[in-house]
Amino acid sequence: MSAANPHFHHIERAPYELGCLLRRLPRYLSAPGLNHEQRDLAAAAANHADNYRSTLLAGLEALGRVVWSAGLNDEEQVERCDFANVGQMVAALATQLQYLNYLHDEVELHIHRDATKGADV
Repeated sequence: MSAANPHFHHIERAPYELGCLLRRLPRYLSAPGLNHEQRDLAAAAANHADNYRSTLLAGLEALGRVVWSAGLNDEEQVERCDFANVGQMVAALATQLQYLNYLHDEVELHIHRDATKGADV
């Protein structure tokens, strides 16, 4: 990913950024003739999706190891990186929830506006 891509930022908030980028992309990415900005949007979305996927996978694997280690006995040690990965996963899921809350509020606003327009007709 090029550092010059103006659409790829806030890497620590990949789930939120990904949702926002996906909403700005053209409806059909397979259509010929994407312009430069649309290609940058698609590339930024792909990078955020990859980062989010990696974070969730590492977190789930770490959570499995932590639970497995805790279930064995008191002598089993949990790696510090496992705690870090679980923490990143929980933070990523919370960020995704923030985006879903934003999306829910936006959809509710559109529904309310549509209902109000219907009442005026």
